[in-house]
Amino acid sequence: MSFERDLLRLNEKESPSQLWAFCVKTGRSLGFRATIYACPPPHKKPTHKDTIIRYRGMSDAEFQKFAVEGLVAQGHLTTSNSITNAKAIRWLDLAQLTPEKARFTELKIDANRQGIDDGWLFPLFGPQARVGLASLGLPNQADLMRTEIGDKFQIFAQMAHLRFCQLTPDQFEIEKPLSRREMQIVALVAMGKSNSEIGMILNISENSIDTYMRRAFIKLDVHDRTSAAVKAISLDIIRT
Repeated sequence: MSFERDLLRLNEKESPSQLWAFCVKTGRSLGFRATIYACPPPHKKPTHKDTIIRYRGMSDAEFQKFAVEGLVAQGHLTTSNSITNAKAIRWLDLAQLTPEKARFTELKIDANRQGIDDGWLFPLFGPQARVGLASLGLPNQADLMRTEIGDKFQIFAQMAHLRFCQLTPDQFEIEKPLSRREMQIVALVAMGKSNSEIGMILNISENSIDTYMRRAFIKLDVHDRTSAAVKAISLDIIRT
């Protein structure tokens, strides 16, 4: 693998399907039989119904049991767990992400029975809170599981994720955009302003502010002022 060349070739891909095919081909050329990618909507779990999932090298049944019913459902493979580490993680080391060691051991034994032994998991970061997970698994030689190899592959996976975000900028837009007034109020909330201060700045009543905030909560799918401000900033809806 010419690492620098393949990184540059990512930007040559003009569609998500071309990008995925190139990543799968690259994974195979490196010696991995399985390639997995998951990109949930911003601030959602990988199990969300709108999560973008791609996998190759595993059967549907294997992927469902190992990844969905196992790692995800049991809390091992989640964006919050993985992104806290912000580094490449071996499948065999995923137990460190959960206190339920016994359940993980059972999952590992079950996976080994199906020939699912080891691989790399990469937390991914993108614009507008578009985080994700990628994985290269089932290596054809033990040498591929060295830490420095995982670090190198993570760079490739991260760049591929960013290219995917570039190709699909509107993939996870909120269904109902905030109105101009709602954006003004959420932006002032993000600046630490109270309702009384916001009322004086915008010359509207505190009751009106509460109404606008409730509408913003619904559109942003949050339940409090802080979460609304954080999500609006992460989605680049407001800037402070």
